[in-house]
Amino acid sequence: MIQYRAFLLLIALAQLSVTLASKNIKRGLAFADGDTPGNVDIKKANTSSSVVSWQYNWGATPPDYLSKSGIPFIPMQWGTSGIANFASIVKAQGAKTILGFNEPDLSSQSNINATYAATLWKQYINPLSNSGVRLGAPAVSSGSTGLPWLSAFLAACSGCTIDFIPLHWYGTGAQNFNKYIGQVHTQFPGRPLWVTEFASTSLNDTEVYNFMVNTTSYMDSLSWIEGYSWFAFLRKQSGSAYNLMDAHGSLTTLGANYIN
Repeated sequence: MIQYRAFLLLIALAQLSVTLASKNIKRGLAFADGDTPGNVDIKKANTSSSVVSWQYNWGATPPDYLSKSGIPFIPMQWGTSGIANFASIVKAQGAKTILGFNEPDLSSQSNINATYAATLWKQYINPLSNSGVRLGAPAVSSGSTGLPWLSAFLAACSGCTIDFIPLHWYGTGAQNFNKYIGQVHTQFPGRPLWVTEFASTSLNDTEVYNFMVNTTSYMDSLSWIEGYSWFAFLRKQSGSAYNLMDAHGSLTTLGANYIN
C-alpha cells in the first residue's frame, strides 16, 4: 500500500511538473475586461492548455474573480491617488512584484512630473524593496515624451530601487517594435525590461497575428526581456483587431495563440 501511494505521488508530481513547465514565465495578461463579463471571461485564460503565468489590471487590488482565477496578480500604483496605502495593500496580498505609475508622461494618463514622481517613489514605493518586493519603474509611452520622462525620473531617483523597466508600444511592423525595445535596452542597460502594453494597430487580422507571432517569439528569445503582456484581454470592439476575444467572449485566433 505504501509503495502504491508513493507511485501515485510520483505520478501527481510528474503531472504537476508538466503543467508548470507548460507555462511561459514571461507571458502575462493585461486584463482590460469589465467586471461583467470579466468574471466569466477570465476562466478562458487559465485552462489546462494556458501558458499565461501572471496578470494585472492597472489597479492595486484585484476583484474577487481575478484573485481566485489561479493566475498570480501583480498590483500597480496607477497614479498618485491612494499611494499612501499602496505598500500595505501589496503586503496584504503577499505580492512579490509591483508595477509603477501608468504612462506618467501623458496628460491623458497618470500625468506626473518626473521629479515629483521620484519624490513619491522614495517615500511610498521604494520601502517595499526591504520586504523583498521587486519594483517595476513607471511605464512610459512610446511617444516622444516617454523615454525623456524616464531619463528624468531615473536621474531624480538616483539611489532608488528599480528592479526592471516596464514599457509600452503601439504601432505596426514587428521590425519597428523589435528595434524600439532594443533601443530602450541600449539606453537603459543593466535593468531587464517588461513590455506591459503592446499591440499592432493594424486593422488587418493577418497582419496583427503575424506581428504577435514575430514579437512574442523574439521576446521569448531575449534574456533581458523578463515579461510581456499583449493589449489586451478584452472583447472585440469596433475599429480594432488586437482584442484577444470576439464580441461574444470566445477566444479569437489571435487570443488562442496568445493564451495557449
